[in-house]
Amino acid sequence: MPALSKEQRKYLERATLQYAGSLDVAAGWLEARGIELEHARSNGLGVVTNPLPGHEHLDGYLAIPYLTDRGPVNMSFRCIKDHDCKEIPHHSKMGKKKGSGTNLYGVQALAWADEWCVVCEGELDALVYQQIGVPAVGVPGAENWKPYWDNIFEDFSRVYLAEDGDTAGKDLWERMTENLSNVIRMKMPDGEDVNSMYLKSGKDYLLGRIRK
Repeated sequence: MPALSKEQRKYLERATLQYAGSLDVAAGWLEARGIELEHARSNGLGVVTNPLPGHEHLDGYLAIPYLTDRGPVNMSFRCIKDHDCKEIPHHSKMGKKKGSGTNLYGVQALAWADEWCVVCEGELDALVYQQIGVPAVGVPGAENWKPYWDNIFEDFSRVYLAEDGDTAGKDLWERMTENLSNVIRMKMPDGEDVNSMYLKSGKDYLLGRIRK
């Protein structure tokens, strides 16, 4: 992905700061998914209010900035309204600003990883693992794995893939293991993901899947 321009960085910084001020709007939605409000706040999450140019179609969405030591480098969005997104014409559960590239989410967690880390499908699953003290990053959709990301993980002794229990999860497993030999499959039950299993079985279930 090309380096961000100074204007793009300022835009993302402004969006992160502005939307973070409305995070309380999503407090109930986050609580229902086991994500603590302060944990979300410390990771820069917010809610789109008074959308910046390019974000008009994302009004009311949860804003999820991709933070690095140099500031936000991308931002994704998640609908938090109480409806079935698939039933709404021209509506999507997830969103991005047109022209945004693809990044790994939560890369700052790798700074406190030791010999192993966890890769999740999606930002919220990575947030759940980070909340319970596990260094985890999120791939924004199984189809978005980039082969050059192999370089990030090749020096870890173990890379646990917290694979969703569906076809997309299997696809991500196959993409990651094309060139990486240190990936350990940590498949969730059929129809489940990290977040749903955290709600059903708690942190002990997630931690118990990891051989430290």
